[in-house]
Amino acid sequence: MEETTKDRRQARLLVKKEVLINNAVRGYVLDISEGGMFIYTQIPFPKGRLIDLNFTLGEGDLPIKAQARVSFVQEGVGVGVVFINNSQATLERLKRFIAENMDAHPLGAEAADVDKRKKVLLVDDLASARNIYKNKLVLAGCAVREAESGMDAIKLINKEVPDLLIIDLQMEGMDGVKLIQLLHANEEWKKIKVVVLSGKITSQEVEKIASFGITDFLSKMTTTPNKLAERVKQILES
Repeated sequence: MEETTKDRRQARLLVKKEVLINNAVRGYVLDISEGGMFIYTQIPFPKGRLIDLNFTLGEGDLPIKAQARVSFVQEGVGVGVVFINNSQATLERLKRFIAENMDAHPLGAEAADVDKRKKVLLVDDLASARNIYKNKLVLAGCAVREAESGMDAIKLINKEVPDLLIIDLQMEGMDGVKLIQLLHANEEWKKIKVVVLSGKITSQEVEKIASFGITDFLSKMTTTPNKLAERVKQILES
């Protein structure tokens, strides 16, 4: 099958399925069409790279082995790929699976060029904490970018304003309190929804930022990645 721009303009089906890339890297398929798929992976495969995919469509189905080319890379989320050189039998299985499930989980062809995912900026100086929460947020349908300090967050916001910020208060350098104060001083940025997610929130910190319209205060001690993803989804849909 020749790859074409048209391949990723086909109607796309929202899914959450594991995929093995090059028999070594695990990722998650977030949407699929007859012509390709979008894969969440933390490995930055470059545009144009040829990759081998191994995945199943339904429970109990035989695995599908497919070849694809990386057509675009979305920083902090994953890669879009188009299928190439696949058998007619593989294409028929994809077509049948999409047709059977499209009514329940359509994404639509119009989303092929413009990512409709809500943009979340996760600000925490601990990479381990960012990774844990990021995985669930991406699987919940968010486009997630990361910042390890308040200053890094400002640089990213200058490039692209997110729909929601998740901020740890205790960070080296510019901490979360200072970042929130700077956001509130900017007419555009103060409209961003902010969730404070911190291991320890003192009464003094709450007093400093309470007047800045914080959407929610969450404790890392009691907020699992699943709970955070659920809360973020509620906020973004409200």
